[in-house]
Amino acid sequence: MAAPDRLLLAATAYLLLPGLIFAGGFLALPWAAACLLAGIGAAALMPGWRGGWPLSGRATLACAAGALAWGFGASGTHHLLYAAVDWQIRDAVLHDLATGPWPVLYAIGDLAWLLRAPLGYYMPAAVAGRIGGIAAAQAALFLWTALGLFLVLALLAALARDVLPGRRRAGLVLALVFLTFGGLDLLPNIWLDATQGEGIASYWGRGGEWWAREFQFSGHVTLLLWVPNHALPAWIPALLLLRHARQPRFAAMAGLPLAAAAIWAPLSALGAGVLAAAAFAHAGWPVIRAALSGPANWLSVLLVVPAGLFLMAGSSSIPHGFLFGIHGWESLPRLALFLLVEVGAIAAAVLLLARSRLLAVAVGLLAVLPLYVFGPGNEMTMRGGIAALAFLAVAAALALLHAAPGWRRALLAALLAVGAAGQGMEASILFAEPWPPSQGCTLPEAAAQSVFTDTDWSHYVIPWPERALAALLATPAERLVDPETVARCWPEQGG
Repeated sequence: MAAPDRLLLAATAYLLLPGLIFAGGFLALPWAAACLLAGIGAAALMPGWRGGWPLSGRATLACAAGALAWGFGASGTHHLLYAAVDWQIRDAVLHDLATGPWPVLYAIGDLAWLLRAPLGYYMPAAVAGRIGGIAAAQAALFLWTALGLFLVLALLAALARDVLPGRRRAGLVLALVFLTFGGLDLLPNIWLDATQGEGIASYWGRGGEWWAREFQFSGHVTLLLWVPNHALPAWIPALLLLRHARQPRFAAMAGLPLAAAAIWAPLSALGAGVLAAAAFAHAGWPVIRAALSGPANWLSVLLVVPAGLFLMAGSSSIPHGFLFGIHGWESLPRLALFLLVEVGAIAAAVLLLARSRLLAVAVGLLAVLPLYVFGPGNEMTMRGGIAALAFLAVAAALALLHAAPGWRRALLAALLAVGAAGQGMEASILFAEPWPPSQGCTLPEAAAQSVFTDTDWSHYVIPWPERALAALLATPAERLVDPETVARCWPEQGG
């Protein structure tokens, strides 16, 4: 396991900055001051300030170039290529944060609605927009996403160097497996398209990770196309754990990246947190003691509590419940097939080549997550499993690199190739006609005109006033909105 270094500092700072901006802009003064002091204090206590940068200049430049290309090709932030339809809503959230007062409050008729959602991903770009306008915010969001992808690639390169020193191409193999990692969705989609759909060719340009209906574990291309705001705060903590989990000095501050990630995407951070607890327990008492006694971890609790209260307010209205209580026991056979296709086959192939208790925990977490439904798209499964799938992707790549030639290695390579082909089909939406982002629509206006007109937006807004948040938030200023009379957000409706 690598000692803390400046890459750890950079990755943690990347996750932390949006939380500090959120605290300073959304919270009432006493809460804001406490969170800012806690976050800055925890960062100051981090190890790694005297450590070096783990990559050569050439490798660092390669990661930067790869991140720009990866972000341009698949992030959806710039709209120069086709953007997934979720960006109809995401563009509106960025617009509202970049152009109006914080906290964001919408006045619609006699009602007022507070924007209450995980906003961490948008906050640095929103600051840029408040200075330079909405176009600056959109450019900044692309660069912010690319910076996160650079850190992911740098962590993968450093992990390859740590585990396989002297293997020059190990980092490239690890990165390629990670970028293209996904389940075996290609197989059920071909079957369904051939037997019940419009033919195999209909998969092209459509995407197909909802073949199991109630469940989805998004592949890594899918995540970046649709939800980079959920992927980055799961990938980065997961990769930090893989590099540093056995280091007591890391355990003493591991709460900081997890708390910061929760302000981006709480379910993504929750999955990473479960894996962190398992990793520390496996590492032994010195690491557990460091985690429990580390001052940075306790300061991180103070940082995340106000954001947690903000995100939980009104959350009882978000659809939730146990799987079989909602969908009935007829979901059980489909769940079993889903787990085999998405996780089981690749995990079994990895375990034929290597043994890992932490991987077993990750697979176990992926097996139980679908049993509880939360959110309109079953976000508990989709977002809570991102970090565990990242563990599986890294384990598969390292097993492939370590293994001697033979049928076990060939089997794993074949399964990874099928997963990569499925992710290639997911990326086929990029060949559709691009559509320009809306420059002036608020979230309620975009929601009324988007493809999601039947969606319950309780995961984005709650009625105001909300007693639980009255003392926590700065006083919001109303923004008048009339979704019925505004000009169209997308005059040519490309989305």
